[in-house]
Amino acid sequence: MSEISRRAFVAGTGAALAVTPLAGAQAQAAKPKTLVDLAAIAAKKPAVVWSESSEAPAIAKVIAAFNKTWPDIKVDYIRDTGGSTLAAKVVQESQAGGSPAGMLTGDQSQFALLDQRGLLARPDWAALGVPAANIISPFMIPTASAIAVLVWNKQKVSDADAPKQLNDLLNPRWRGKAGGWLRTPSYASMAKVMGAAAVREHLEKFVAMQPKLYDTTYRLAQEIGTGEIEVGYGLYHSTLPIIASGAPIAYALTDPLAISTLYSCCVNKSANPEGAQVLAAWLGSKEGADAYEASIGRGNPRVEGSNASKLVTGRRISEYPLDEFPTYVKILTEYNKIMSSRGAAR
Repeated sequence: MSEISRRAFVAGTGAALAVTPLAGAQAQAAKPKTLVDLAAIAAKKPAVVWSESSEAPAIAKVIAAFNKTWPDIKVDYIRDTGGSTLAAKVVQESQAGGSPAGMLTGDQSQFALLDQRGLLARPDWAALGVPAANIISPFMIPTASAIAVLVWNKQKVSDADAPKQLNDLLNPRWRGKAGGWLRTPSYASMAKVMGAAAVREHLEKFVAMQPKLYDTTYRLAQEIGTGEIEVGYGLYHSTLPIIASGAPIAYALTDPLAISTLYSCCVNKSANPEGAQVLAAWLGSKEGADAYEASIGRGNPRVEGSNASKLVTGRRISEYPLDEFPTYVKILTEYNKIMSSRGAAR
């Protein structure tokens, strides 16, 4: 794990995440240029192994949708709970001479180091039909975003009193009645537009209001639904299942709107890298983005016409670009310390 530590990443690979010429030292050998060509090769190979953190039944629905378009490409799924060991497993399996997972979906912090080791494919995303707005790296593609939302209990909070912007959570009436996630990626993303100092000040004031903090945003949404707390700052995809269960909760998107993007990359030493590229490109299309969102709850705002892009229309998106990732990590670490000073709810 130390070989692919976050510290090593921040120290030397922030720039590697930005878009770089495909003809660089890591450029791949010539390969088929079209999805049809790749799919024909993929169909003759073993199943693509896809690994990420979502539950298997939800991913099975995404794979079924993919196979409606590409029925001859087999896909298997291995869940990486938490998504934090995706890169480590690829490195370990590659060093052991095994066949690692073919496509990974997770946060960008892990994937640049895999690319530096020469373990990732660098497809011609444009030739594979990926929309231009979704091409921001030579070795990974945005797949979905976690979208931060304000959440409240409709039986406890009137429409007039419901929070609409982040600083509305600082209203004294929410003292001891608000909740949040113990981790702070949404706040760190929000700092890009609001400014790091302004968000830091908000966090310090919020923690002083004695909020209940949770280890997951699902639990946060659940406890808002039961009335244990009345308002909170959570995630859109975590809130939807609680609403679907009939809980009396509502949500609002802020402006600026914090998002945290998840990416997919293709492992070139896997059993079926061609199929992995077809799958990644499909997820970057409107069809794939909507299928993923319908099953997982996280959508891709970068894909024009997708459900997620419609959801965020008219709002200023706040997220650090890939070439500023070290800055994001520094801010995230600082904010996590502020939030953890309060401690998690029991």
